[in-house]
This record gives sequence, structure tokens and C-alpha cells, in this order.
Amino acid sequence: MDHYPVLNARHGEKPAAGSTMKPYWGYPSRELPCPGVPNQCEYLDAVWWMHSRAMLFSLILWAILGGLLVFFLVSRVVKPARSRNAIVGFESGKTAAPMGTWARLWKSNAATGRKFLLPESMHSVFGNVTRLQLLLLAVLLVYLLVFSKNLLTPVKGTTSFSRRTGLGGFSNRLGVFANALTIFQFPPPLVRAHHIFSVDGPHNWLDHHRSETLSATTESLQRFRERSVAMAMISFIWVFSFPAVIKKTGYEFFRKTHCVVALVYIGACWGHWARLSCWMIASLAVIFLDFGIRYLRTILIHTGYTKSGGYGFESAQATLQSFDDQEGRVVRVDFKHNHGPWHPGQHFYLTFPTLSVWQNHPFTVASLPSALPAISHHTYIIRCLNGETSKLGQLALKIEAEKTTTPVILSGPYGPPSLCEPGNMLLIAGGTGITMAHPLFLSRAQQLRGQQGRSSGKVQLVWIIRRIQDLEWMGPELSILKQYLSKEQDSLSIRIFVTREVESTIYDKDSKESSEEDGATEEASSSSNKSQFGHVSNLVRKYPGFEVQWLGDHHPDLGQVVTEFVEGADECAGSVSVVGSGPRGMGTSLRAGVAHINDGARVSKGEEKYDVHLHWDDRHD
Repeated sequence: MDHYPVLNARHGEKPAAGSTMKPYWGYPSRELPCPGVPNQCEYLDAVWWMHSRAMLFSLILWAILGGLLVFFLVSRVVKPARSRNAIVGFESGKTAAPMGTWARLWKSNAATGRKFLLPESMHSVFGNVTRLQLLLLAVLLVYLLVFSKNLLTPVKGTTSFSRRTGLGGFSNRLGVFANALTIFQFPPPLVRAHHIFSVDGPHNWLDHHRSETLSATTESLQRFRERSVAMAMISFIWVFSFPAVIKKTGYEFFRKTHCVVALVYIGACWGHWARLSCWMIASLAVIFLDFGIRYLRTILIHTGYTKSGGYGFESAQATLQSFDDQEGRVVRVDFKHNHGPWHPGQHFYLTFPTLSVWQNHPFTVASLPSALPAISHHTYIIRCLNGETSKLGQLALKIEAEKTTTPVILSGPYGPPSLCEPGNMLLIAGGTGITMAHPLFLSRAQQLRGQQGRSSGKVQLVWIIRRIQDLEWMGPELSILKQYLSKEQDSLSIRIFVTREVESTIYDKDSKESSEEDGATEEASSSSNKSQFGHVSNLVRKYPGFEVQWLGDHHPDLGQVVTEFVEGADECAGSVSVVGSGPRGMGTSLRAGVAHINDGARVSKGEEKYDVHLHWDDRHD
């Protein structure tokens, strides 16, 4: 029987002939009655008891996760509703249906929870991890430690006893949880895309947990070689998941090694403890589901009737435009392609075959889909860093000079489908994060125009840029948004924060004078940009509902920005949704600001706008 060597190696127990073996899920069968001496039997009883509890609690964990998923899905369908009887309850004289008792209880508790659990804590140790994630980590650690205890076992051939620490049981519970939660390392794209199921924090700290299982490997390294392989693989994933390491090695190296090493890790875990292969099978199924969905979507998007009249695979043809500044290069990608619509704020995986057919990266589309039968237009704003995006910047210069196009293969869309909901909405973008904020703002602006004056909340776009010329990235789109501002001044507004410049009249000078200062090389690029996007001075010109603030050498206080918006939000429009996209430091400030303004007590009194939600999307610029 395959469990005998394990028993002999770990517990010193030799099954007696004709004994009864009690099966255990995920663990060797147990011989009953125990043939050993009392202390040894107590030890073995404790070992099997701790394993049984580990398996039980892993199932309870999955039951809780399943319950939370069901609860989330039900809450999306059956939301706490307002009373049907409209009343006049605001100083503005507007009418609104009051919240029912259940709605007030639900929203006030949610606001209170965000106030205390949304901010980041112990940033120097854990990084960008919220208090909610730390609370979950603490609960897991308490579970892992609470059942640990010391036991005495007899020493063979003597009358003395040895003290067994609780490290073995601790490592056993940790190993069971590591196997049970392996599937969270590979969430499928349709799940991973939704912010409710964001697993960045648990993903990284699950690696920290698994690294702790080295405690169980130290004394048994020769007996469990597969475990040492698994530990080496997961330690590799852990180290190369740190943001600083990803920045040095590049995103593509991180993604490909992550997948390959993860598969080796799963195989090593399976070889080490085949009785828990159920978790490994589920993880492998999710991995292949992930790749299958991506490849299937790519085929469906690009397969059809080609321009030559045949039927087959056809890529999109994109134009590239580059914008250079002191921080590097930004590339604008534009193309049209005939495929199904997407939701504002969603992203596609783009592959540029001219550079490499083996690499694809996720980018948020900055445009809205066109109404059928028109062909949808895609716009992307990409900051050129290291690796593939750096090559894209060089390709953009070549494409601009030759006035040609380059093929693009896309897969998607991925991302939350329900960001653009009615009510008060604050959109905060840092740098290229405007690609998420712009389509949401434009979609809400179109909704307000269709409502013909009926207020459904205030919507504000805040764009934080380093220099004023960065407005040229979205020049045509800003001009369109200003047209909506003139018709919906009470509901729409745009604020631009320039963080590294002070207000100057240089942008009001003649374009020839500006191009002479830039030099011959930049002159052609500058004139091309101005001919397509217009002069920067036209973009910063004063307009109702449009404001530009020059900060010079610091960033705006996002807490104050959020507070000002919430205080001035439409009282009748319900809760406030804050959508942010930018660098991680901006996310830290925004979480703190949103947490501060959440006020469960005021929500319970009927001031629903103090129930403030946050959706955050990380950027690298």
C-alpha cells in the first residue's frame, strides 16, 4: 500500500496484519485500533485530527467563497430599493423617493465598512494592500496558529520521550490551504477583469504563505523531493511578482515565466501529494480555460470576409502617432475594426505582429463603440516603457515618417461591464489613465443629453497630467467633450491639474515661433500634431464647466477633490461612484480620500451621497 512508506517516514508506525484501515480524504489511511504506546497514539490521534480539521476548514473556506459569490450575484439583481412615494426632502426643492429601512441599513453598513477597511495600512511592509486584505490575512494566520500544540512521543529503545512541536500540524494546514487556494493564482479572464474579484493582494501574499511551508520542508527535504521543487517554483514566482522586479525584467518576461513556472509548480504539488490532486486538476482546468477563451475570442474577432473578397483571418490596420516629453514617449494607436461592442472602461489584449506575434499586452480602449452598422473605432494611449512598448515607440516614428499603417491583432473585451451606472460619478485619471475615464464620461454625457434636462446626478472628470502639452494625447476627444459641457453645465464638469508646470503664455504664441525653438527635428512632429489636434492654447481656453489648475511642483490633494465633489453632488441621485486610474501612489491617496468621506451615520439619516464606492485601476506612469 502506497501509504506505508509515508507512515514509516513521518510517524514511525508499522501497520499490523489484519488491522482496520480508516480512510481519510487527502491523507493516508489510519490503522485502528492504534497499535502504539499511549503517548505515540495520542500524537498520531492529534496528527490525523489536525489534518481532518484542515480539510474541513478548506471546504468551509470554499463554501464561504461560494456563498459570497452567490450573495454578490443576488445583490446585483435584487438591490435595496427606494420607497415608491416621492417626497420633497431637500433644500434645493428637488423630489426624490426616500430609502427604505433595508436600503438604509445596507448602505450605511457598507459605507462604515469602507471607511475602516478601504485605506492601505503598513504600506512599507505589505505594499498596496487594503485593510480588508490584511484582515483576511490575519484571519488565515489565526486559523493556522490556533490549533498548533506540542505533543510528547516515546523514543524507540528508551524510556524517555521527545517533544514534537506544532510546526508539523501548522505546515500541514498551510499546505492544505495552499493547494485549495492555488486556483486563485489563475482566475479566468472574465472573473479576473471584475474589481470585486481583484486578487493582486491575495495573489502575492498567498505566495508569502507558501514560502512559509519551507518550515515543513527543512527536516524532510530528502523524503519529499517534489516538495522542494514546488517550493523552488513558488519562491521564484514570489520573488518575480514584486513590482520592482517586474519593472526591471519587463511585463512579458513576468507573464510568460509566471505561466510556465506555475505549471511546473502544479505538477510538483501533484507529485508531492497526489491525494490533493483535485485542487491541481481544478487549477489546470482554469489555466486552459483562460488560454482557450483568449484564443477563441481572437479567432472570432478577426475571422470573416476579407477586403480581398475571400474568407479568413484579417488583422486591423492601425495608425500610430508619437508624443515625446521629458519622461519618454507616448504613442496613440487608432484603427477601425468590425466586431461586437464593448463597455466603457473595458480593455483588449493587443498584439503587434510587426514587433512580435508572441507578445500581447492589455490596454484600455479610450473610445466608445459605434452604433451598428457603423464600424467601431479604437483609440489607445500607451506610455512607452521597457520591452515591447519601447519597440512600439520606435515603430511609431517609422510609421509616421512613412505615413503607413501597421497590423494589430486584438482579443477581448475584458473588464467590468457595469462601471457606467446612473448617479453621481467622479472620474479621476492620472496620465494614460484617461483611457478609462474618458469613455465613461462620454457615455454619461450622451445619457444626459438623451434625458432632455432630467437630472440623474453630477459627473466630473479630473485629469492629472505632468505638462500641459499632454492634453494633445486626447485633443479631438477633449474638443467633443466641451460641446457636451455647454449643454449640460449643471451636471458635467472637467478639471485639469498640471503638476510640473506653472501657467504661461508660451502656448498663446504663434506656432511658427514655437516650432523654431523646438528645432528642426521636432518641428515636423510639432506641426503634424498641431494640424491634427489643434494648438494647445485652444484646448486650455476657458470654457463653462472646464477648469485648468497649474500646480507647479506638487500633486493635487485627492482627498479634497473627492470631498468637494461629494459635498456638491446631486442629493437626489443616490450614492457616489468614484472611478480612478493611474499610478499606484495615486491609488493609495484615492483610497484614503474615499474612505474618509464615507459616513454610515449620515447615510442612515437619508444622505445617500455619503455612500461612496471606489473602482481602482493601476497604471505604470
